Amino acid sequence: MRLFSFGKKKNNKKKKKSKKRHAIIDVTDANFQIQVIKRSYKQPVLVDFWASWCLPCRQLGPVLERMAEEPDGAWILAKLNTEHNPYTANKYNIRSIPAVKMFRNGRVINQFTGVIPEPQIRQFIQAGITADAPLQGVKISQDPAKRLQQIRHHLKKGNGFHAYALLKDFPDSPEAAEAARLSPLANFMCDIEDGDGLTGIDTLDEQYQKANKALQRSKPAAALEHLSRALDAGEDIDAVYTNEVIESLLALLGENHKITRQYLHSRLY
Repeated sequence: MRLFSFGKKKNNKKKKKSKKRHAIIDVTDANFQIQVIKRSYKQPVLVDFWASWCLPCRQLGPVLERMAEEPDGAWILAKLNTEHNPYTANKYNIRSIPAVKMFRNGRVINQFTGVIPEPQIRQFIQAGITADAPLQGVKISQDPAKRLQQIRHHLKKGNGFHAYALLKDFPDSPEAAEAARLSPLANFMCDIEDGDGLTGIDTLDEQYQKANKALQRSKPAAALEHLSRALDAGEDIDAVYTNEVIESLLALLGENHKITRQYLHSRLY
């Protein structure tokens, strides 16, 4: 069942909100948890631990950057300067640089040190992308009904990254349609937290970030309030996107939930 859509109505055909691919990011001690650990639930993240004084780093870095920017890339290159970010370097026991680690689903799954030939780097990356990478602390159920319950649980607890990972490759089943309805919410929570979903429109991004914070704190009513305000900010395509997130949140709550009924009533009158 499709819930109501509200807000701007012009030009809101089946138009998708395009996302720019950020192939290379600089990471620090302060943002490593979000930009590498959490982001790796969405896509593989290759971390290049380097320093400005390191000559081999200057050899390897441009090669990794060129590969990361290839249009069909399925991974992100995160560059961490070990001189400026000693906490993370120590945490991952970086004793020699350049050091490269592949992260997926919150953990290191492969690594190498020093400069290696480009063909070997490509093999390394491909092996990391295709390797089995279980979620830490989460056993993915192969039963679609149980897996859907896991997804709903993580979304209600405000953990969009785990929900996103569980939604990937969801089994073809009667539950697949419900899983698809929850995907916009999981995508939103991930993309706003790591910055991929920010638009550059201050008033809109402020409401998106406040909505995401409310979702993380398991406060769906507050999230709906901020998403409703977001409908009046930005462009028409932003309103289409926001409506998809609202409908996904209402699908999570269920049409008979008190918050759903109150929200729909407030929008109708």
